[in-house]
Amino acid sequence: MITRLPLAFALAALISGCAAVDVTPQVRYAPEVLDGTGLFGHFVEPAPEQNPLAMSPQMRKFVAEEVGSSSFPHRRFRRLMNKLEKQGFFANPYDQSATFSAAQTFESKKGNCIAYTNLFIALAREANLDARYQKVHVPPKWEMSSGLLLRVNHINVYVGGVRLPAATSDEINVDFNSVRPADDSRKEIISDAHAASMFYANLAIDHMREADYERAFAYLKRAALTSGRNPDVWTNLGALYSTLGHEDFAEQAYRVARRIDDKDQAAIAGLAKVLRKQGRTGEAEALAALVISYQRVNPYYHYAIAEQAYSEGAFDQALIAINRAIKLKRRNPQFYAFRAATAQQLGDHRLFTKSVRLQHRFSKNES
Repeated sequence: MITRLPLAFALAALISGCAAVDVTPQVRYAPEVLDGTGLFGHFVEPAPEQNPLAMSPQMRKFVAEEVGSSSFPHRRFRRLMNKLEKQGFFANPYDQSATFSAAQTFESKKGNCIAYTNLFIALAREANLDARYQKVHVPPKWEMSSGLLLRVNHINVYVGGVRLPAATSDEINVDFNSVRPADDSRKEIISDAHAASMFYANLAIDHMREADYERAFAYLKRAALTSGRNPDVWTNLGALYSTLGHEDFAEQAYRVARRIDDKDQAAIAGLAKVLRKQGRTGEAEALAALVISYQRVNPYYHYAIAEQAYSEGAFDQALIAINRAIKLKRRNPQFYAFRAATAQQLGDHRLFTKSVRLQHRFSKNES
């Protein structure tokens, strides 16, 4: 890992869904789900198409002058990283709402994770490096107080064919995230189209936060048209429909997400909630039980419970919950740091000392 900035995320709320959909290799859905008439009373055009990797003349000049054309890929890679850092591209604080294209990020020298990932891939490719988008599958996280299930889409850069001195592999991951995912997290190279759909979905979320629902819908529509097999786009679309009280279309969107990925916990939870709203309690309870089964084996769910208990001053309950998280994932330094804080609140000096020691041990293993 070379440089990290906080990651932008796709939001998937525990809010509703409606009606079965057939999803084949080309995802199918009822036309009204994406035309906008059910929500706004008129057809909604998709948001304008953008190229997140488009190069500006200034960017090409930067690569030509600062990176050069060394025949050694590792030299071009190092020059690119060094020049970006020296010229202040990583100096500004993370801006969650700054979902920018590569050119916008280059101009402003700020952005979120997707923005910096776009920037790096565009520049790296201009420098003849094999740079691709890589999705890192991390567990969803529960926000206990709001009842939301949040999935953080961790995306970074895969660079192939570059072997740094003393390295054992010719593959590098460049990660613009403040939190490093677990080493055993599943990784997958994704297409530029899939990454672009995440870019549009992030822009949609920005508009959802501002209650500009028609623009949010337009960006989700563009995201779905760009890569129909991104389940997060459909889950977010389901959340938008549910927020606006259209449970039938919400259900359909959630079911599309589930047909793409039948283990998508955010889609399952959203679908369960909408079915319950519709009085279809049997179906809802079956899906809710499936979510609970995932929760029991998800250390981050127990960590969320521990955080909630801690915030309420229930330190005994927080300790029970964090111990469950540790039992499921024993090498996470974050869990031991939390347990140390909890032990300190309980006056358990022995447990505090042990937790701090384990936190340091596993932090070193990750560095």
